[in-house]
Amino acid sequence: IVLAWALCWLATPIVTLLLRSLRPGGQWSLGGYRTLFDTADGAASLWYSVTSALLAMVIALLVGTATAIAMVRRRDVVGTAAGALAILPLGISAVTLGFGYVLLSAHLPRAVFASPLLIPSVQALIAIPLVIGLVAPALAQVPARRRDAAAVLGAGPIRVFCTVDLPMIGRPLAAAAGFAFVMAIGEFGATTFLARSETTTLPVLIGTLMGRPGADNLAAAMAVSVLLVAVSALAVLLVEAAAPRRTSEGTARR
Repeated sequence: IVLAWALCWLATPIVTLLLRSLRPGGQWSLGGYRTLFDTADGAASLWYSVTSALLAMVIALLVGTATAIAMVRRRDVVGTAAGALAILPLGISAVTLGFGYVLLSAHLPRAVFASPLLIPSVQALIAIPLVIGLVAPALAQVPARRRDAAAVLGAGPIRVFCTVDLPMIGRPLAAAAGFAFVMAIGEFGATTFLARSETTTLPVLIGTLMGRPGADNLAAAMAVSVLLVAVSALAVLLVEAAAPRRTSEGTARR
């Protein structure tokens, strides 16, 4: 039942999109892809989307992992508050956040909203709850006595994390990185309010092309959609291939 559901609601639209991008006018053609890359918009949007998503992934991993550590190791008000605030974006529409940022731009220095870190930070905000959801359970399974043993031997907090926690949460952390990248590169709700001509991401470019009249623009929008799916799938495969394979038991024995 699960496989049938996935094929119906996930595979079918993607395959349809791929076929329509190759047959934009009812005949086999690469016109949509040529239209996309004949202009500077396609290549620039692809480059900016990848670099912005990578930066957002790094931000989400740093903030999400730090929050997960606070939630697992601190059972007081600080840990609870950190977890609640970090997961809060799941309950707020990204469109609402984007609209709020636009209104806020009138009251803050222009340099803040012209910063190249603005869009990656917003994208990371959406991905942080997922990072916490993957990393926090893995950290909770690390025996506290191993951290205590490392601390007794003279290791500081950072070294304890790098030598005890990090090897045991390698795969969840890699999975979090992959999904954070995919969520960042596909974020549309808040980014569409903040994107400018030089910071147009692939999802925003899809919406822009679909709003323009003409069959060529529609074909280019379908080509961008296929390109976005391909980049996301490639990112997940690379992270899965690079993820550490050793188990927690093997790490403990070594």
